[in-house]
Amino acid sequence: MWQRRASILFAMILLGPVASNGAQPDAVQTASTPTVAAERVALLPTEPRRTAELETAFPDDAVVWLGQGEDRALGVYRDVTRGKSIGVVIIVLGSGMSPDAPVDATALRRSLPRARWATLTVALPDVPDAVLAPRQRDKLVAATATAADAKPASAPIAAPIAVGDPLPARVRLRLDAAVKAAREKGSKVVVLGEDAAGAWLVWAQNQKLGADAIIAINTARNAPRIDGRQPKESLAALESPALLLIEAPLDWSVDDRLAPDVELHRLPPGHPSAERLDRHIRGWLKRRFGSPG
Repeated sequence: MWQRRASILFAMILLGPVASNGAQPDAVQTASTPTVAAERVALLPTEPRRTAELETAFPDDAVVWLGQGEDRALGVYRDVTRGKSIGVVIIVLGSGMSPDAPVDATALRRSLPRARWATLTVALPDVPDAVLAPRQRDKLVAATATAADAKPASAPIAAPIAVGDPLPARVRLRLDAAVKAAREKGSKVVVLGEDAAGAWLVWAQNQKLGADAIIAINTARNAPRIDGRQPKESLAALESPALLLIEAPLDWSVDDRLAPDVELHRLPPGHPSAERLDRHIRGWLKRRFGSPG
């Protein structure tokens, strides 16, 4: 009897995987690939989602709301640590960046208040089709294509940014709102941007942004044109004080034609770079506005 039971048990062990494998293909085929793709596409970060995350990450007294409607954004304010504030440095980050991103500009958000300059940190508006870092976005390309194939042929497809896109107007609204909020907290307003953000600041200042001074860090001389102008052209026409901090080997030269009130400082590579930038910026602010070094 025990031998018969053992034989039956052995047969069940052998036949079990076969039976389950026979049912497996149908189950796999019924799984909806577009649904998975749609779920992954839904993970794309958006400015409203990031704004909601920042609102919960910072205390209420640090949150400053900028603008209205769809372009309403969140800024993070940091007051001076001692003494009376001389003014506010608006730190403008690139699209999709957080006030705690590991870049030099966000380190300045915490160090400048020790020199009696409060800081207001805000990111530029999101650029459609460019909200993820390249590696992250590559992972979603196949899923996005599958989801698009599942839509009707008449469904609109998002196009990349065109030359006549509304981004310059959105950037200007964001910067105008930031300068207005900073004016309410300090008598002097300096706007600081790193890389591409620096190019946007110089362009906006030429469009009568109204800041008292501009600081651009590592802004490329021949960056893409904004309203038909590259940074080298905008800085040649600038009518307000500006500090241009460039680390070698970027393409700026002391022979470049700049407006009379624009200072170009070339910085050799060093570590940590944020502290090196902080020293140069404090020294320049002291010469311009009398702040402590």
